[in-house]
Amino acid sequence: MTDRAPAIGVVGVGAMGGALAAGLARHAHVVVEDQMPGRADEVASAYGVESGDAAACDVVVMAVKPQDLDAVLPQVVPRMREGAVLASVAAGWPIDRLAARAPGHAIVRLMPNLAVASGTGVVAMASRGLADAGALRAMLEPLGAVVEMDEALFPVATAVGGSGPGFLAYVAAAMVRGGVEAGLPADDARAMVQGVMAGTAVLLDGGVEPEALRARVTSPGGTTAAGIAALDEAGAGDAITAAVLAAAARAAEM
Repeated sequence: MTDRAPAIGVVGVGAMGGALAAGLARHAHVVVEDQMPGRADEVASAYGVESGDAAACDVVVMAVKPQDLDAVLPQVVPRMREGAVLASVAAGWPIDRLAARAPGHAIVRLMPNLAVASGTGVVAMASRGLADAGALRAMLEPLGAVVEMDEALFPVATAVGGSGPGFLAYVAAAMVRGGVEAGLPADDARAMVQGVMAGTAVLLDGGVEPEALRARVTSPGGTTAAGIAALDEAGAGDAITAAVLAAAARAAEM
């Protein structure tokens, strides 16, 4: 990376592009652009980043919809300078396909989730031609956990990291419904479930295995044991595993 251009450009600042800009803004110089009039200025104002020529940056992240990338890349790649890195978050766009559209540039494929906006996300990363993958990984680490992997594993990473917040939100909604049906006011149930999920994430972040944490909370004959027995009887564990496998299969098809 050099001082000749802003560090990271984000092309397309919808939900995911905006989340990336928000997460990166705390530690990097970020430039955003978007084809929708006024959208880049709106994001720049919201997150304290710059609205301008994102293609002039050292790293150019394509965050447009996958179906739009074919049309947008020819507008962006010619504006990239020599040595710039092209990164993409588009599902269904493998490195080979990106490299064919941006010859001479190092290519990075990323799979983030929306939690990158708060620095608590997960980013899968695969690359080709990077002179210093560690430097780019360090630039991305303010977004959350950055996991380098073989591109062949991206469908699974998409299912676990990309779709994971949706799965956990599904579980959270079910817990809120249970609390309400048992008598809690909806606002109280929601606040308690959010607190439980946040606290559990902190406990797991300390290196505790999920199964070990479950065992620690589950006293024989206690309330947690009764609840887990109901989950097992309903096949909830198998259903969640099936959800991950289904999402991975769909990601592989895209």
